[in-house]
Amino acid sequence: MRISSEQARKNRDRVVDAAANLFREKGFDSVAVAELMRAAGMTHGGLYNHFDSKDEVEAAACARVFEGALARIGAIAAIEDVDVRRRAFEAYRKRYVSIAARDAAGPACPMVAFAGDMARRPPALRETFAEGLNAYLAAYTLASGRDTGARAAAIREFSTLAGALILARGVAKEAPDLSAEILAAAVESDSMS
Repeated sequence: MRISSEQARKNRDRVVDAAANLFREKGFDSVAVAELMRAAGMTHGGLYNHFDSKDEVEAAACARVFEGALARIGAIAAIEDVDVRRRAFEAYRKRYVSIAARDAAGPACPMVAFAGDMARRPPALRETFAEGLNAYLAAYTLASGRDTGARAAAIREFSTLAGALILARGVAKEAPDLSAEILAAAVESDSMS
């Protein structure tokens, strides 16, 4: 029996959502197609009804994670009241480098989840990542209250946050005090102006 185009779209979305979760938690190379399809509630062969390869799934999953990140920062950038936007942005920064963000099974931030793997990934995935990062930095610049001419300052600020979260995750179990210190320092950094 043939499935409707609507059901095919839903099935594809299930695969992409499962991939996004697994790739953020385990990395691209640590997730086999069989595991991915099990997580999506489908058979191994079902992947090829929607994608030509696992590489194509990786790019779609990366794009999906960026969609979520862009929605979160974009909502702040869209706040018209300057004081409300500033408070929302400060709350966002603090959540970004919180203990909860550090301890999440898979980072919500695609930059933290995927950046370390990008140099070894196929070109299509690297391009998806680069496009997502560029869009995120543009939205982050606006959310920070800076005009687009101050993009370099926003990039420095965000790089501090992302780097701190990566480092804090790396030492969280063996050196929890150091991990917490890194997160706290990121929010208090002089680059956060």
